[in-house]
Amino acid sequence: MHVVILDEQAVGRHLGRSIRDGRGHVLLRAGTRLTPTFVTALRERGYRTVYAVNELAPDIAVDDALREETRARATQLVRATLEAAAGAGRLEVAALRKVVDQILTELQGRSDTAFSVATLRSVDEYTFVHSVNVCLYSAMLGTALAYDHATMRNLALGALLHDIGKVNYADLVRRSGPLTPEEFAAMQQHTADGYEMLRTHEGIDLLSAHMAYQHHERLDGSGYPRGLKDKQILPFARIAAVADVYDAMTGDRPYKAAMPPHEAMAVALEQAGSKLDAYLVRQFAQRIAVYPAGTIVTLNDRRIAVVTGQTDLGPTCPRIRILTDEAQRLAPPTEATIGGKLAIHGVLKDYPAAVRRQVASRTAG
Repeated sequence: MHVVILDEQAVGRHLGRSIRDGRGHVLLRAGTRLTPTFVTALRERGYRTVYAVNELAPDIAVDDALREETRARATQLVRATLEAAAGAGRLEVAALRKVVDQILTELQGRSDTAFSVATLRSVDEYTFVHSVNVCLYSAMLGTALAYDHATMRNLALGALLHDIGKVNYADLVRRSGPLTPEEFAAMQQHTADGYEMLRTHEGIDLLSAHMAYQHHERLDGSGYPRGLKDKQILPFARIAAVADVYDAMTGDRPYKAAMPPHEAMAVALEQAGSKLDAYLVRQFAQRIAVYPAGTIVTLNDRRIAVVTGQTDLGPTCPRIRILTDEAQRLAPPTEATIGGKLAIHGVLKDYPAAVRRQVASRTAG
């Protein structure tokens, strides 16, 4: 399967992954054929893209670091936690630690040298899915730093709750366009608000609370809320900053389409050493699949291929299935690995029109 934009071209495609709301309820199940009504309804819910079955490689599934059930449970719990915080209720720390432990177990049980994370989310679910992804990415970096289990739990819990202060700015969070300078200044206070919510809460480590406070600080002092520099920024917050920046770039927003993983990673590497911790960014780059399974790519000889998985050669050298010849005519699929003379030239949102016509002709025949 692969990501497709929810427009008229999506009509007739089949969902490759079930779509759930922020409470874990299934809206549309995997395999559902997208009708114009479904496409419209999903767009009205704030979805820009979905995972669809790849007609030329139907066996390729989304390679998410979390099981679908675990992701749904974690997303649902983050939503419930933020709603409780908005109502001045107590946080269910025991439940949060339980889901954090499950996330850590699944992450540490993977043998992949590079892993993928599901990025699709609606407008209303953005903060919840983002929080789960930042937790995953932060835990991955904690593993790279050889943190012990107790430290990993505090790191992952802080990452899961890093945006809890946004409950005080719900209207701005749901805004369908960019914020004005005044609104952005107000939104910046979510870091301090989140810190105040967490720092005195029983069961939340102070270092975890500082992730909410400092995850928008930058090494060069250009961040907020205090303009901290370099070593003034705590290690947990440095980790959260890398995770937060990358996931924000790779997630759809109402006013900005998601950036492909390889482009987002390039931006993160550009900021390494100036805004983001250089060592952490390098560790991150070595562990994230910048060409996730299902990505449609053009090769340096103009052939079209789809990524089938990762290899021990690193994130930039995935396994691929070549689907066309150099003239982009459908050909018998050939399995290969990127490397040597074979390189990825570009990433496509979908197959070129000429290839899609061949697919349609084959289906009609």
